[in-house]
Amino acid sequence: MFTVVKVLNNNIVLALTDTQNEVVVFGTGIGFKKKKGDTLDESAVSKTFYSDQTSPLESQLAAIPTDILLLTEKIIHMGEEMLNKKLGSSMLFSLSDHLTFSIQRHQEKMEYENPIVWEIPHLYFQEYQIGKKALKIIQKMMGITFHDTEASLIALHFVNAQIDGQSMGDTIKMTHLTKEIVKIIQNIFEMVLDKSSIDYSRFITHLRYFIVRQETNQPPQQMDDSLKELIQDRYMKSYACGLIIKEMLKREFNWNVTEDELVFLVIHIERITKKHQQNK
Repeated sequence: MFTVVKVLNNNIVLALTDTQNEVVVFGTGIGFKKKKGDTLDESAVSKTFYSDQTSPLESQLAAIPTDILLLTEKIIHMGEEMLNKKLGSSMLFSLSDHLTFSIQRHQEKMEYENPIVWEIPHLYFQEYQIGKKALKIIQKMMGITFHDTEASLIALHFVNAQIDGQSMGDTIKMTHLTKEIVKIIQNIFEMVLDKSSIDYSRFITHLRYFIVRQETNQPPQQMDDSLKELIQDRYMKSYACGLIIKEMLKREFNWNVTEDELVFLVIHIERITKKHQQNK
């Protein structure tokens, strides 16, 4: 059951759950003729969002226009459908904050330079496609036409939302590091990987979790010693590439990549490079 705290408009309500947690509730006409203390029909609720901040939700929402909230919810819904997964419920606040400032900068004709935006289409192809579709939604709902670089910034929010507990700073660091790892692989194998392929997308996903495990010292699934030796002998070039990546991570971040983790990385390197060669 949801109890109304504040009606933001006919389709958005700030409410309390049965456990007295604040939540933003979306639903067609859900706030119509509702007042503080009324209960909401749960069957009319299409989406709920919780904040991961300690400040009250009402104060967080005060700086975000309701039309931006509606826009953000529509973009998140579209992104979830494209990714075929549910994203963190706090994404409403981080993405709506971003869109609020992006629209403000656009209206004030302020330029925003961030070198990382040029890497996003190559590193996170699927999320970048979400960002491009988001620009069309923004143009339709707000009448604002953004440069494609904004699609990259929106894409980063979808990258960030797929890993629990990760900050945008962590995501940017991961993006830089992923770029360096891909560069090593392409140099060793003298190839340019197809950034739009499903195999590449899967490889980047593995790298994301590989990097998270290094930062948090989470051990990977253990592998049988005989299988590790077999992979080392059979995939010598991929193994050598993995060792170079391991040395770079030790030098740059003082990360100690375990042998199990290294072998899993080698398997993915072998798979992505072999798929590329087969598709040429």
